[in-house]
Amino acid sequence: MAKNKTPFKKLAEVFRELEETSSSLKMIDILAGFLKELSAEEARIAAHLLRGEVAPSYRGLELGLAEKLVMRAVSLSTEVSSHKIETVYNKKGDLGLVVEENKTGDRGTGLTINEVFSRLKAIAEAAGAGSQEKKVSELAELIKSSSALEARYIVRLVLNTLRLGVAEMTFLAALSKALTGSKEKKKELEHAFNVLSDLGEVAYVAVREGVKKLEKINPVPGVPIRMMAAQRVEDLKDVAKHIPGKVLVEYKYDGERLQVHILRTGEVVIFSRRHENITHQFPDVIADLKKAFKGREAIIEGEVVAIDEKSGRLLAFQVLMTRRRKHDIEKYVSKVPVKYFLFDILYLDGNSMLETPLKERKLALKKVFAEKGEIEEAQYLLTGDIDETEKFFRDVLKKGAEGVMVKDVSGPYQAGTRGWKWIKYKKDYEAELADTFDLVVVGAIYGTGKRGGTYGSLLVGAYEPKTNKYYSFTKVGAGFTDKDLEELKRRLDKYLIKEKHRLVETGMKADVWFEPKAVLEISGAEITVSPVHTVAKDKIKKGGLALRFPRFLRWREDKGPEEATSVEEIYQLYKK
Repeated sequence: MAKNKTPFKKLAEVFRELEETSSSLKMIDILAGFLKELSAEEARIAAHLLRGEVAPSYRGLELGLAEKLVMRAVSLSTEVSSHKIETVYNKKGDLGLVVEENKTGDRGTGLTINEVFSRLKAIAEAAGAGSQEKKVSELAELIKSSSALEARYIVRLVLNTLRLGVAEMTFLAALSKALTGSKEKKKELEHAFNVLSDLGEVAYVAVREGVKKLEKINPVPGVPIRMMAAQRVEDLKDVAKHIPGKVLVEYKYDGERLQVHILRTGEVVIFSRRHENITHQFPDVIADLKKAFKGREAIIEGEVVAIDEKSGRLLAFQVLMTRRRKHDIEKYVSKVPVKYFLFDILYLDGNSMLETPLKERKLALKKVFAEKGEIEEAQYLLTGDIDETEKFFRDVLKKGAEGVMVKDVSGPYQAGTRGWKWIKYKKDYEAELADTFDLVVVGAIYGTGKRGGTYGSLLVGAYEPKTNKYYSFTKVGAGFTDKDLEELKRRLDKYLIKEKHRLVETGMKADVWFEPKAVLEISGAEITVSPVHTVAKDKIKKGGLALRFPRFLRWREDKGPEEATSVEEIYQLYKK
């Protein structure tokens, strides 16, 4: 096949095949067969389009267009009235199917993957006066140039409703199989992705230069590294089973984890856990960071926490979240003062520190960092004594932290990995369970009485990476404030789908179903066996696991669905 000439229709056919399967293994086979036919540049493009993107997420280039604008483009391209398009859409709930039905013929059109991607990217980048009309016009021309099947997926791409369910790890397994005939190189590809945070770049390099080129990949300032995560224990005495000897015990702050990139130019870029560029939200932190790291090029991590200026006490996460805004930033800088507590350094002056033991990373951080203003090093204790650890834990709770992180002093920074090098321990003394759960909203039940007109409870599930599916765990209706209830439909209805998502498994009935996207944190009293919920159903004889007396705590906008609490984590808690 000629280089960079793969027809877009072939990708559209792959989309259709993926849409019709819920099997992770079948998805891998479908993708592997397609990827091995592509050039390096086409593999890059396919990686992005399969995730509904035209650039890596940290670039912040959004493709999604408002429904009304897309309806106009569909009307212009098919010469069907806007009124009729809207009427059919209201019945079907899918503009992709609407445009497909109103296009004539389904033959190849000559559009290539490269051409469609370039035109979609141009639509996403259009800005300024008259940009909306330009987007509509360019989209209408692209739809007009496409076949019926191609049009279905072009429209879903611009609406961000592709919903193929291709997880990042599914794509990497498929890429390994395409290049080697098996999943044997998935680990190397995954490591490169964890460092570069860009499936497209990983696919491009792997196809062009081979997987070996990715084995010693280094961090790039300005490109976020996927954050290392921690395992959990229910008793501090269990830490020694996983990390023997001396450990580093550190404050677990109730704030937002930030990865900060200090560039050689002096520019500072701040990324959230989900790789969103939130630099504009922390002008106060940036000013102090520039002084603290003057003349150095570094990638650091820490937690930003709201504080009470008078008492110095650490405040709750919800207080910090009031600074999540696009406007009136300066007003909220003075209204909600913060501190940024540094706990790691991943890169310094051209050198990766990912493989450097934590103890040495801490020394390097101390050497190059001078505390300035609202920037401080996270408080920690080096100890091998469980009594000292427990006393430290009690002290941090009194000061407003939510618990402790216990870390292996000889451990590397395992980007994108939830391993036993880091262990978290936090406790709500009013609950029987010692931890909370980050779960994905998959459905809802309408409310009555005071909750009429909104959702009374939400059906939530845990993610299982091995199957790429979501398994229901509980139905939560307690803990929502009046404001939370008012915002439920606005927050969730953008993920509405006509029927249960094919990657969701549950025996519960819901009034509405959602694409698994929104993540919330809940507490509960007990894990029990349920005939309708499906967590660990393959390991439990009489049903699946469920959470009793769940209570909503907060939305986890900093987490994606694939970062939710896993089925295996819940099962291990149940066993204990």
